[in-house]
Amino acid sequence: MDKEKLKGWLEKGTEITGAAVGGALGLIGGPVGAVLGGVVGTTFAIAVKDMIGRQLSNRQEMRVAASASYILTDVQQRLANGDQVRQDAFFDSSNGRSSAEELFEGVLLKCKDEYQEKKIHHISKIFEKAAFDANISAESANQVLTAAESFTYHKLCVIAFFGRKQEFDESRLMSFPYSYYGNAVFSTEIEILKQDVFEMMNFGLLDNNHTATFTRHDIIPGKFQLTQLGQLYFSALELQSVPKAEIEAIYEGLVYKAEFGEQE
Repeated sequence: MDKEKLKGWLEKGTEITGAAVGGALGLIGGPVGAVLGGVVGTTFAIAVKDMIGRQLSNRQEMRVAASASYILTDVQQRLANGDQVRQDAFFDSSNGRSSAEELFEGVLLKCKDEYQEKKIHHISKIFEKAAFDANISAESANQVLTAAESFTYHKLCVIAFFGRKQEFDESRLMSFPYSYYGNAVFSTEIEILKQDVFEMMNFGLLDNNHTATFTRHDIIPGKFQLTQLGQLYFSALELQSVPKAEIEAIYEGLVYKAEFGEQE
């Protein structure tokens, strides 16, 4: 597959990537295998050639092309900054498919059916992070990938908020359980948020500081923080880049409001 064919395919993702894919197209100066060079270029070539040969709907092809564009631009930027890809067995294909090839294909396949298209860039980040960080095992990267597919974008914003609490006035966060306010009527949005925080705690991504938390009504937002596993997800999915405006809604849903009334 030559560069013109690759460019034509990547252009299908422009509706999702916007300006990002323009940078990707400018990086292509030869056959697909030479786009990034070395083991990363080989991995990119294998995954993209295979994906282009599949029967996909127009929207699926758009999503996959967007994911490949994100990976292309992000990895190339890391290389341009002088970062070195990991030197362990991650890219080793001597005994079959490498872990890198499997992960790259997995990322593209997860993005193929990702109807919440804001998630595509974050899911695509998993490959870039694993390609440069030997501390992220293939098993860990695939676990994050599988979980991220099942999480709503709202849940990703919840993780992003607790990874960035310092950007907000933490003193306003609820310091008592929602169940203490028996006369309060919580909106559907707050109930969903409470449930998402509770589920992320049970998933092992949020720590409740040893506070008894049996249902969503027992959560105390001011006591929660990311666990070590939560930090991995925050980093691997590049949730630092979630627009602050989108996590402000999470923050506002977790602060005490006068209409909740007095504690019972």
